[in-house]
Amino acid sequence: MECGFVGQGLIVWLLDVTAYPERLIIYHAGTARTTFIACLKVTTLFVFGFFDMIMTPAYIAAGEPLLKTAGIALCGLIPAAYVAWSTSSFVAAIHLHLPPYARWSRAILERFARTAPPNTRLDVTTMSLIGKPRTSSMALSDLRPANARFGTVNFVRDTAIADAQRKWWRFRAVANFNVQEGVEGVAKAGWVWKELKGGIAKRAAEGGKKK
Repeated sequence: MECGFVGQGLIVWLLDVTAYPERLIIYHAGTARTTFIACLKVTTLFVFGFFDMIMTPAYIAAGEPLLKTAGIALCGLIPAAYVAWSTSSFVAAIHLHLPPYARWSRAILERFARTAPPNTRLDVTTMSLIGKPRTSSMALSDLRPANARFGTVNFVRDTAIADAQRKWWRFRAVANFNVQEGVEGVAKAGWVWKELKGGIAKRAAEGGKKK
């Protein structure tokens, strides 16, 4: 009986001394940058509300010229639309789901990162229209390098299946991602993302050669 308790205690102890958590943050865009983007999103919504929900109806009620009224409406619509379009792909954080064996030490994690299987799970956090965190769970193989939207998108994924499974009234799955360069040091394990990113690029290149 005592052996059973000792064995259970040993297992608990072994689980407690793992070097890394099961869900490891491997990328963070930085608190200042993330907060700025969130505040910018909310601010443009307030600007839109002021110009398009208050000023425009008032101009219409007052019988102001159509061109003048349209200009007031655009003052709120253009900033909100541009910020929503340009920041929708902004990635605030990426978490990696680690298998038990990869959590023991940095050396083992390094080997795992260099040879991570395609089905390795990632949680990629972007921001909604109101700056609320929005997490998209996907396999590592879902991501592909890209260069779109004038450089504001550098990774994409196919969301056709995910969108087909969603109710019509729900937002579509996030397909475009902008992972900032040069911020690998913000997250303590940022070097892991660097290794994974290299693997993503390599698989994409090999896929292109096969075609």
